Amino acid sequence: MTSPPGASARATAKRSPRGGVSTDSASRRPRKFRAACVALALIAAPLFRWPSAAAQPAAVPTAQKKLHQLEERAIAARSSGDPAQVIADNRQLTAVALRMMGQLRLLESAYPQAIALYQRALTFQDTADARVDLSIAQLAGGRVTDAIHETSSVLAADPSSLRATEVLGRAYLRNGDFAKAADALRKAVAARPRDLELQFLLATALLHSQSPAAKQEAQAVFQRIASLHGNTAALHVRFGQIDREAGDMPAAEEQFRKAIALDRSSPDVHYYLGLAELASNDWKPTDAAVQQFHEELKYHPDDFAANYILGVMASTDRQYAVADKYLQRSAKANPAWPDSWLYLGLNAYAQGDMKTAETMLRKAIVTTGSDESRSNYQIRRAYIDMGRILSQSGRQQEAETYLAKARELQNKVMQSDQQSLAAVAAASGAGSIAAAVPLAKPSLAGKDAAEPNMDPAAPLSPEDLAGSTLSSAQRSEAQSQEKNLRLVLAQSLSDMGTAEAIQKNFPAALEDFQQAAAWNDAVPRLATNLGQVAFRLKDYPVAAQWLARAVAGNPSAQPALDAMLGMSYYAGEQFKQAAQAFQPLGERGMKDPAVGYMWSDALARLQDMKQASAVLSAYQSANSSEEQRMLAGRLWIQIGDYGRAIAAFQQALQGDPNLRQARYFEGEAYMHWERWPDAAREFQAELDRFPQDVNAIYDLGYVDLRLSKPSEAEALFRKTLALQPEYANADYQLGKMLLEQGKVQDSIPYLEAAARLLPDQDYVHYQLQKAYRKAGRTADANRELKVYSAIKAKSHATAGMSGGPSH
Repeated sequence: MTSPPGASARATAKRSPRGGVSTDSASRRPRKFRAACVALALIAAPLFRWPSAAAQPAAVPTAQKKLHQLEERAIAARSSGDPAQVIADNRQLTAVALRMMGQLRLLESAYPQAIALYQRALTFQDTADARVDLSIAQLAGGRVTDAIHETSSVLAADPSSLRATEVLGRAYLRNGDFAKAADALRKAVAARPRDLELQFLLATALLHSQSPAAKQEAQAVFQRIASLHGNTAALHVRFGQIDREAGDMPAAEEQFRKAIALDRSSPDVHYYLGLAELASNDWKPTDAAVQQFHEELKYHPDDFAANYILGVMASTDRQYAVADKYLQRSAKANPAWPDSWLYLGLNAYAQGDMKTAETMLRKAIVTTGSDESRSNYQIRRAYIDMGRILSQSGRQQEAETYLAKARELQNKVMQSDQQSLAAVAAASGAGSIAAAVPLAKPSLAGKDAAEPNMDPAAPLSPEDLAGSTLSSAQRSEAQSQEKNLRLVLAQSLSDMGTAEAIQKNFPAALEDFQQAAAWNDAVPRLATNLGQVAFRLKDYPVAAQWLARAVAGNPSAQPALDAMLGMSYYAGEQFKQAAQAFQPLGERGMKDPAVGYMWSDALARLQDMKQASAVLSAYQSANSSEEQRMLAGRLWIQIGDYGRAIAAFQQALQGDPNLRQARYFEGEAYMHWERWPDAAREFQAELDRFPQDVNAIYDLGYVDLRLSKPSEAEALFRKTLALQPEYANADYQLGKMLLEQGKVQDSIPYLEAAARLLPDQDYVHYQLQKAYRKAGRTADANRELKVYSAIKAKSHATAGMSGGPSH
């Protein structure tokens, strides 16, 4: 048995801000039942409303009062200066605020975000109530198995938990495990025998169990409800809905007729009786069904669902003027329902009104969104007609996009294994009322949704809010509460992070500061504290991001912040930003052992040698240890002032004549200065003390080449490779020497190794292509020549070593 198009629309079109049933004491006319409580839109199962107060997340006023109390405690703890107390109180505050944010996301029908928020809350305070809140969000979000697991774990620890029992019953009901659902719901009803919604849920579970005994028990439940709440039309409408969902259409019809006997104007009753008439006639329109829909409109002219179904019927019969009258009313009543726009568009297309058809069909596609599978992918009909309209009007490229989408959706229909009348009719385009009907009977069973993977602090997008049933006023109130909760969460997490930093628990502090920033990054001192902690943990990109904000927001910030910011930029090789960050430190920064060196190095890398020299001179004047002189000497080489570099290394050697690498770097300075004999002397002096220094061995070999001592150079290159086989420059120099000596075959392995180790150096590929060509390997030579040309075109060759070998 299938359910007609308006059945699932009904819950969307008409919802009450309150659950339950009440009657006017004067007229005894019932208020409407609706599928969900707008104020707590917590469940998506057809015809269900969310639990009464005992099974809901904490009421907002109560939670607000508790939140205020916890805020006051957290403020008192902060004033006490006790880090442990600050952490303890703010953990509780954060947990409550996160749960309240989770409740807001439930109100907004943003279930994945609600789940993520409740899960985060549990990391701060793990309580049974919080786990039940999580299970409610999981159930609402379609993660039924997770909801069952959470509530079962709560009940294992506390079998008397009424909230967990009720949610477990709902979850089993949603999962199609009706016997277990009935067991749980019996317990809930026993605890709250006057709870109308629980009684309805129990009756639903019993009727779906399909056993005679369960059916008899369900009838007893109905009788108990009537005795408690009165024999009203609204109750019989609800009884009929439950019977219909359980597949007992005769019983449903009987209940609807009882409702009519009590109150012919009861909302929905004629509509539901009309659906029952259709279902009993294989969804073929009958006079009796049509009469019921007209009766619904007699008492409720703007009823969305009755207008919609009459419109579809008239459209199927090609009574387009009649159909459009009803469909326009249904579209006005519920503009988010795509099928009204679809049929209006199909009607206009059938009558040759392409302008109206295009407008209506585009609305149908937009309102369908990602829910393309609804009613057996019937939105494909919009894509088909849109493709034709666009093609006929000369918009071929856009037309092909729509027709391709139509083919994609048609393939999905063909792949479906459902063979109901609706599928057959929709696939054939026959236009039967069944074509607009969901393929399968709306089931209480629900497939688990995908695991959400998102930032719980992220603001909601319009897409996230697409399923929300809140009014504009309610959304505005929710936004106001969210703004306040964001500030509470940011301050609480920031205070926690500060306390953890005082305890030197910097990893925990960084995590809490980052979470605080995700909620509200304008909390006082948050940027400063976050940047400092990240700096201590050597997370320099994060440190730079937040220290930059701290400094920008406070131009007279402490010099330490400028220093840390500059060092963070320097560590990330952002040398321009580093130099700018160091600038406010002036001479004090230049003379600082860490800042002065980094500042000068950053300027040298930016080729600002004049300013780099000034900073390095100030650095040297205040830092005279052997290590600091070595650092200064190497920077002078980079700046190009080789005399001052040599002086710095000699000063370092005066303090420690055996200082490792002092003579090596002095040799480097002489080599850059092209004072080859002096360079050779210093490299040899280094090797006399440290004979295995592979860099000194190689550089001495290079200097011997420049001194026209090829035999000595070749021996040193071979020694370099013996000590370090992957020394690329030694491979290159040795291969080049052998090639120049005419030893072509001997040279190739060395040059190939160099090309493998230095793939971006053009000169290596140039020498290798020469060797290949001399060896008669033309194809290899041409390949290497192409590589050489490509690199050369991209940039100038860089030297394989200081001093730069050439080809």
